[in-house]
Amino acid sequence: MVTEVKDPDSSGTDQEAFTKARGTMFGLGRLNAAVVGTGYMASKMTAVLNSSGTVRPYAVVSRDIERALQFGRENGFKKAYDSMEAMLADKKVDLVYIATPASEHAGQVRACIEAGKPVLCETPIALTSQEAESLFSLSSSLDVLVVEAMHIRFLPFFKQIVSAISSGAIGTPVMLTAGIASDIENIPRLQRPSLGGGALGDLGYFLLAFSSMVFGNQIKRIQSSCAFTPMRVDRQLSLVLQYKDDRMAVLSCTTSGNGESRAVIQGTKGYMVVEDLKNFSSATVYDSRKNKTASYKRGKIKSEFEFEMAAFTAAMKSGWKECPEIPHAQTLAMMQMMDFIRRQLGISYEDIQISQIPNMIEGTSAAQPPVQDMVTAAKPPVQETVTVEAESEPENTPESSAGEEIQEAEFEEVLEEIPAEEKE
Repeated sequence: MVTEVKDPDSSGTDQEAFTKARGTMFGLGRLNAAVVGTGYMASKMTAVLNSSGTVRPYAVVSRDIERALQFGRENGFKKAYDSMEAMLADKKVDLVYIATPASEHAGQVRACIEAGKPVLCETPIALTSQEAESLFSLSSSLDVLVVEAMHIRFLPFFKQIVSAISSGAIGTPVMLTAGIASDIENIPRLQRPSLGGGALGDLGYFLLAFSSMVFGNQIKRIQSSCAFTPMRVDRQLSLVLQYKDDRMAVLSCTTSGNGESRAVIQGTKGYMVVEDLKNFSSATVYDSRKNKTASYKRGKIKSEFEFEMAAFTAAMKSGWKECPEIPHAQTLAMMQMMDFIRRQLGISYEDIQISQIPNMIEGTSAAQPPVQDMVTAAKPPVQETVTVEAESEPENTPESSAGEEIQEAEFEEVLEEIPAEEKE
């Protein structure tokens, strides 16, 4: 179903063309963007589209057509759709941005590829590396641009971080510690494993990406520890990554508390502190005596998400099928790490009880019993903590009897074909 968007104060029905002043940005763009979803990230990217001179908001998709209409009226869209199929049939759609729960990404990206629409998808692009590899294989065969929206890889300020490290200001980097704390546990999609949420997917993925941007992907061992919610969604996570050259990254995140989002890169001559790992607000360099030797601050930007859209459209115009900032091999490397960590900790994307089917486009559910009732019915422990090192898999996995050497060799084999990350 397609519905023309109109301003609330304009005359006529919802099927009539959108003609009010809210659509004036329309004429400034050359590419029509469809946004799938109407949540937080959809709003953020729509703001980017409305300030862009090359891309304009054209169509919004939600299974709830009334929600799509409201979002369209508020954000300058021309059309509202209640299905991916209807939107993808619209020949005026030039590109698609997906901002739905992670559980829906792979299917929606595949639909875009099959329709020949370039697609920029929020992280993670799929729930498993096998799904991601299948998508990239299909996009290659059909010659369609597909990009994962890991926005921190597009931020210009990261080049300043790399430059400072490359200058030898902290000597040779040997260890990285990083953490993110964000109290988001009560968001509906984080209460259902089947929606693909959790500390690993929502916050840990950024930590793994940052570590990869600094140290690359040549990892020989991962040690993990995790705490679950009563609904068995991972709420807190710690990771220790040991690289083949013995550099190490210690990463931690929680969805049940607030705190700093920062990283410390330790070197042989000093260290660097990076603030705000989702937008890199500053980087401060200290010598071995903790004296500040340099300080860098991010310049003024409209949005941390504007750069990924600019790179995406530039890739479209250049005829590329992946962005150099995040090639498919890089996404696959991240997904392979995620697979390995989930297997270690027993993180599953299956709900522990049957409940009403959620609205997957929005990431919200229909009315459900109170959480306490669901917990009582399921009778899980109040909080379960799992600690697993790469030397031993959970007992319920077929690899548990394989031993340390096989586990470590398996992870090396997974990443063997992925080249080390090159410095920018």
